[in-house]
Amino acid sequence: MSFGGVRANGHRSTRVLEPRRATTPRQELVGSFLTALMAVQFAIVVIVGKDVMHGHLPFTLLSLRFGGAAVILAVALLATGRPLLPEHGERLGIAAAGIVGYGTESALYFSALNHGSAAAVTLLFYTYPVWVMLATIAIDRRVPRGRLVLALLFAIGGSVVVVAGSSGVELQALGIVLALACSVAYSAYLIGTDRLVTRTNAMTSAMWLSAGAATGNLIYSFLFDTHVVPAGGDWWRVVGMAVFSAGAFGCMLAGLQRIGAVRNAIIGVMEPLTVAVLAALFLSEPITLATAGGGTLILGGAVLATLVRTTVGAEPNL
Repeated sequence: MSFGGVRANGHRSTRVLEPRRATTPRQELVGSFLTALMAVQFAIVVIVGKDVMHGHLPFTLLSLRFGGAAVILAVALLATGRPLLPEHGERLGIAAAGIVGYGTESALYFSALNHGSAAAVTLLFYTYPVWVMLATIAIDRRVPRGRLVLALLFAIGGSVVVVAGSSGVELQALGIVLALACSVAYSAYLIGTDRLVTRTNAMTSAMWLSAGAATGNLIYSFLFDTHVVPAGGDWWRVVGMAVFSAGAFGCMLAGLQRIGAVRNAIIGVMEPLTVAVLAALFLSEPITLATAGGGTLILGGAVLATLVRTTVGAEPNL
């Protein structure tokens, strides 16, 4: 028997579904680890893809990145015998989450970069754990316990310190609107995927979300009439972005299924810290005092969110 596989039952085949929420502390720890691994891989994508488009709108690049990730995940599904199609009743939701959710989020993020500094855009984007928690509270009508709120404050505060301390935070009015819209779009993507995709295994979901994001960005490339592709020497970067995006999507969905949207969002704030560390290692960008201090807060928030137990009740009443 294997998750997402097929089990013989006489003349009939029954698909064995992956477990949904973690039911033991060990499973929760695995979910938290997968979410942290997601953040690391997305950070690697940022480092590998740095300056590939040289200031051009990157919709075509993003379409190639996500399309490549979808192909890699499809090959992995075939190799492991997992289903290529999502479960009945969840296909439309996954397609919408990829095209409208993640595709729109990435388009808004890079559009905002044309109207302000990367630090300012990133700072506003990483308000998304706040929106995730507030929306979850409104939907479930339950308030999280103090430890999870404290973890959120640590993560957001650390992100502010890291991003604001790295460079200027200049941002035009349109950039503010786009960056906040990006944050809200990603929050809606996380919450929607968490609640609507409950039976499809993580790798299958990741493949279709990647394909949806590729489709969304391809549409945006035609809407904005921008079809700039990477130069010849940059194609290895596109391949690298696709590989790590595939891994990040898989870890995102697997972690999301186990620990839910709120903790996924808080632990995911490790990404800007990881970008700073990788930039210091591979791009010779120094780690500042702000990075060290903010990073300590981010890691504290991630560890605290990891230690919060959900096996005794449903999220977010933790």
